[in-house]
Amino acid sequence: MASFSQRMGITPLEKAIQLESIDQDLRHGLWNFLHVSYWISSEFYGQGDMLMQKLWFHFFKLPIDTCPSFVEYDYHGNKISSCGFSVCRKFMLSDASPWWKVYDFLEFVIKNSELSDEATEIAKSFLNNLLERENAGYRLLGMQIVPISDQNEIQAIETALTENNASVTSHFQSALTLLADRKSPDYRNSIKESISAVESLCDTLAGGTTSKFSDALTELGKMCSFHPALKRAFLQLYGYTSDSGGIRHALTEDSEHPSYADAKFMLVTCSAFCNFLQAKMSEEPQ
Repeated sequence: MASFSQRMGITPLEKAIQLESIDQDLRHGLWNFLHVSYWISSEFYGQGDMLMQKLWFHFFKLPIDTCPSFVEYDYHGNKISSCGFSVCRKFMLSDASPWWKVYDFLEFVIKNSELSDEATEIAKSFLNNLLERENAGYRLLGMQIVPISDQNEIQAIETALTENNASVTSHFQSALTLLADRKSPDYRNSIKESISAVESLCDTLAGGTTSKFSDALTELGKMCSFHPALKRAFLQLYGYTSDSGGIRHALTEDSEHPSYADAKFMLVTCSAFCNFLQAKMSEEPQ
């Protein structure tokens, strides 16, 4: 519901999507997320000093013998300014910290903290709701913050990451990692990983008896009914990655040079197709 100031036209109804920036509201929200989900959480208890050492060594890249304890208090019971908590707070809330470095910090904490599955899901929901509220162009998928903001796309990728075998999941995780790299994204190889996930799933579902992607799809068509037009469409999409100037070959002057939009489309489409195949197979009588 619009606030009073929004109804009066004093403040905008919706912020511009924050892609390469973080405004103060979002920066404060991200710190609050860390504070509530990690720093003061009973699940995080006892992990602070170990996390601080990892941050000091791998993230801040400072001499390890200067690493402070995560929390230290003075005689009056106040956190001292040099303790790890205060260093992290200053980093997160300072405008001098670039937007992408803030997301790097969030990822590092999420990946290097040991929470239960339940607490992780609660934290994930908290963060994604915050990112949506502040109109940030990123969401947490798996253990990575990625530039995907449509809820249907998020759902398709999350399902593909959690409801497939290790090989398929590995390909999708690699595709996501290559797409999400904020400093040097690799769209070409992200597309290769996405289509490889589909290949791997089709081969598995077809019983590992085929050597070509087209043969695997034909075999799957016998096992579960899906429209021939859908098969043709995916074969054409596969062809896009496999022709002489395509994604899956060595670079030449005629090679395709995909963009973020291409790689995102392939990740979402391949995820959705894998989810579709899994659902179709589950509908068939055993």
